[in-house]
Amino acid sequence: MHSSPGSRNADRRRRLPRFCRRLGDRARALWSDRRGAVAMTVALAIIPVTVATGVAVDLGRYMVARSKLAQAADAAALAAGTERDPQELENTVNRILEANFSEGFLDVQIESVEVEENTETGSITVVTRAQMPTLVMGLARIETMNIETRTVVVRESAPLEVAMVLDVTGSMRCCGKIQALKSAATDLVNILFGSEEQSEDLRIGVVPFNARVNIGNDRRAWLTAAERSRSPWRGCVESRSAAVRLTDEPPEVEKFVRSDGVRVGGRRRTPPCPPRLLPLTDTRSEAEDMIEGLGASGTTRIDMGIRWGWRVLSRRWEGLWDEPERKPFDEVVTALIVMTDGQNVATSYDEVTAAQADDNVRTLCETVKDEGIVVYTITFRAPQRADRLMSECATSPAHYFRSPTSDDLRDAFRTIAGELSALRIAE
Repeated sequence: MHSSPGSRNADRRRRLPRFCRRLGDRARALWSDRRGAVAMTVALAIIPVTVATGVAVDLGRYMVARSKLAQAADAAALAAGTERDPQELENTVNRILEANFSEGFLDVQIESVEVEENTETGSITVVTRAQMPTLVMGLARIETMNIETRTVVVRESAPLEVAMVLDVTGSMRCCGKIQALKSAATDLVNILFGSEEQSEDLRIGVVPFNARVNIGNDRRAWLTAAERSRSPWRGCVESRSAAVRLTDEPPEVEKFVRSDGVRVGGRRRTPPCPPRLLPLTDTRSEAEDMIEGLGASGTTRIDMGIRWGWRVLSRRWEGLWDEPERKPFDEVVTALIVMTDGQNVATSYDEVTAAQADDNVRTLCETVKDEGIVVYTITFRAPQRADRLMSECATSPAHYFRSPTSDDLRDAFRTIAGELSALRIAE
């Protein structure tokens, strides 16, 4: 027997309050069930946390990329400041920028580089613009971030004294190294002298080294009495006693012993002797001729080069080298440039082990820096041990240059010349 439509509707109306009550009870139970609420809360929170983390990641990448690009732009602007040919400004900026900002670094793409020279103020402005793709911010439809740097360099005038301590050991004969060094060092001389053949405010010395340094065979007065009587003499000397060997004490404090025929273990040995050093000169052609005449032979004692580079610059040796008149120390920027392609070695004619020679370098570098001398160091296709030692020796990490190629070596000398020729970053 079937019920009528009217009875069925009446029945539904009776059941509706019961259904609503049950639905309300279930809703209240669901609301009070914290297990589902926690899961839902976490799920909803993941979205903003993920976005915030993504933004932090992309902003961190942006800061790293901008800092790296700014450093490269600073180096490029300083190098451009040394360029004498206005037509080469942009080429120099682009070359140095490319060398210091690796292609593909964080996927950054350099969009434009603007170079502007103000001939009235002597300033050079370099503006770089680049784009960096985002990793997570793309979810918010931010696909790229724009990076812009601006560097302004200006030239100032200050008296300058520089000693270049140059490695001319046998390894420099390989693969065009010695010629690359000559070219790079000559670039520095040309940049510093500018258009002048003789300068009132510039003094440059060149100190070639291998296992020893050649101070000049006419300096017999600096030898002990016994050593002065022996002849002939090429001009190389040995380390003095432990008390003064790593100092700038002048010859009157303690004399020197010649290197030729030095007694080692009861036998006489003669270490290799490099070309004679050039004391501070105010004449461009003297420095250029000295560099052009460099040859390569012998083993490596970086500490020997540094101590004689220091003595060339030291005011305690002023006048002993017969150098041109020098201005007061507190008015002069004084710099030591040390370049090597190798690491310290010890042979039968050396008074120290290789490790002790490394320690000598560390001591000398710290002492020279404490004297107020700026220390630049350059390694050229050198082993890691030399890279580490020279990076420690430099005044700061920015004063150390690692040069895997001849072009890198040239850029290192040019960058140093730019800084020493009183270029400074104004902005």
